[in-house]
Amino acid sequence: MPKSSPPSPPEGTAATAAPPKTDVPVLISGAGPTGLLAGILLAKMGIRTQIIERDMTVSPLSKALSLHPRTLEILRQTGQDLSTRFEKQSWECHMVRMYFGGKLTAELQWTPAMESQFHHTWGLPQTSTVRLLTEEYERTGMGYIDRGWELVGTKVIEDIVGKKTTSWVETTIRRAVEGTNSRKGESAVLGTVEQAGDDEGKQYEIKVVKSDFLIGADGGRSTVRHVLDIPFPGRTRDANIILFDGHIDTDLPLDEMASINGTNLHAVGIFPLYGNRVRFLLSDGTLTEEEFAARKVKTPTKEYFERLLEETVTPHKIKILNYNWLTYYRANERRATKFVYKQRIILAGDAAHTHSPMGGQGLNTGLQDSYNLAWKIAMVLKGTAPLSLIDSYNEERIPIADEIIQLSSKNLNFFISESYWFFQARKIGLALFSYLAPYLPTGAGGPTFAMLGLRYYKNSLNKEHATHHNAPTAPASIGRRAPDDVVYPLAADSTPVRLYNLMNTLGAFQILVFTADCQFQKHGLEATLFTDVEHYQRSWLARWPGTGTGTAAGVAASKASPQFMVHIISHLGLDATVGDNNLKKESGYGKMYLDSEGGDLHRRYSITAKGGIVVVRPDTHISYRVESFDKAAWLDVDKYFGSILCRS
Repeated sequence: MPKSSPPSPPEGTAATAAPPKTDVPVLISGAGPTGLLAGILLAKMGIRTQIIERDMTVSPLSKALSLHPRTLEILRQTGQDLSTRFEKQSWECHMVRMYFGGKLTAELQWTPAMESQFHHTWGLPQTSTVRLLTEEYERTGMGYIDRGWELVGTKVIEDIVGKKTTSWVETTIRRAVEGTNSRKGESAVLGTVEQAGDDEGKQYEIKVVKSDFLIGADGGRSTVRHVLDIPFPGRTRDANIILFDGHIDTDLPLDEMASINGTNLHAVGIFPLYGNRVRFLLSDGTLTEEEFAARKVKTPTKEYFERLLEETVTPHKIKILNYNWLTYYRANERRATKFVYKQRIILAGDAAHTHSPMGGQGLNTGLQDSYNLAWKIAMVLKGTAPLSLIDSYNEERIPIADEIIQLSSKNLNFFISESYWFFQARKIGLALFSYLAPYLPTGAGGPTFAMLGLRYYKNSLNKEHATHHNAPTAPASIGRRAPDDVVYPLAADSTPVRLYNLMNTLGAFQILVFTADCQFQKHGLEATLFTDVEHYQRSWLARWPGTGTGTAAGVAASKASPQFMVHIISHLGLDATVGDNNLKKESGYGKMYLDSEGGDLHRRYSITAKGGIVVVRPDTHISYRVESFDKAAWLDVDKYFGSILCRS
């Protein structure tokens, strides 16, 4: 772990013809974390991409600082090497110190997220995140970043011949002949969603790119969203927040986050980076009515910032040694009315939703947008799934965005008002709060902040079976993240392995077969089960070419496709015959593993005594489950795949 302190379509779907030859399967606008991860995931599923980015260089600003446990799982699923590189440059966040009026009131420990192999949030500046993702994207050799090019127009072309509809995207991009694409007077305030006008007289080189899909990951000021005239309703908060990034000298410890609430009724959040480099978020009241109406903020001078900071942290001392960044932040709480345009253009990240940085959810939500989207695009391009699958991105990510916007809004409300609230509370017993604070639930390591509890709902992709008995709030219900835990290979000298490390084939459905305590060996069910697994993997390979990654060891022998990986999990003692046969199997091709002695994984998946089959989507959310693993259950799973994938 990181160091502990900083340094053919289904029923009801219109027939869709393949588009004409395009320049690139997927064009991505924006080389930030969201666009880069989408490019990496698509590349590892065999899909070429092109990323256009207006800026000639990567932004040096630290921006987002947090990688939550769910995001860390996604990075691990993307690649062990990538995850390791992130681990080496990150640090774990364990707590926040709270000061009131100069007094250390509480040290709130983050609750470890024990439902994941990643128990804590990792700290890492966005500059490092972008660099690591850029290196990984270039390493794939399946795409390139065109810097200096910006999107100026895009449209979906539709050609209808008889009952067949052909569609693709045509995008106009440009590059300044001299200089850069930056505009005069362009706002440097972070969080701005308004676009700047063009400079007069600037000359551009112009090209048109034809692609099957366009991903708009071009930030809060998204040109993709603007040119498609997709509304971006919500509100701009009137809170003034100053952002600082630089090196300091201080008498405060810099090994963990801190929140200081000053007697001047202002607050500052302190986020350690490396050594004595920190990020400050300093509350500076609210905009005047005139400033708010004009969508303008004051420019923070060094003198003003240092004076306000000193007043807020007193009696503690902070000396600014240098500045990397000093600006105001405008919190926009907005969400596009739709994320998918004509099934070919998709908004992701800040282009689709914006909110305050409180809680560190923004970058993480954008990366999770890409994780939800990439495998769906890959399946459509490979001919495995109908184009209508893209609509599920819209259905699933809009509720998530709404939830995150609401959460960050509550966090912002607390931050800008906490000094006033707590100093008023002194009149009725701040001492009581000081005593209770260390015992209050922080939630920071829980499902909400860790982003492990975010779930999708029933739709065309997530379907319930009649035998699905557990409530929608249960950990392994339809739409929820699949629980992770350790399982044990049958070989006596084998070490435990995490389930998520078995489910590491990008773009593949993972079918988990739980044998429970159904007298598995007594009735010779192991032979029947192994036969069913091999039969259906062969059948699915013939009907749906795989988009999964990796070397499908054993494919020639088992005729299985990386698109459908099967893992059998039992918590019974198995005889030598079963063990010998199982050792010859490759992981994902009906290989059996043992649950813990207490059947922890069976319990976490709410498996009954009859056992069951659970279908886990390529993004590790549960999309279908059926009780038992008899022939009727396998037939139901087969029908489920037939209902969401193209007909053979």
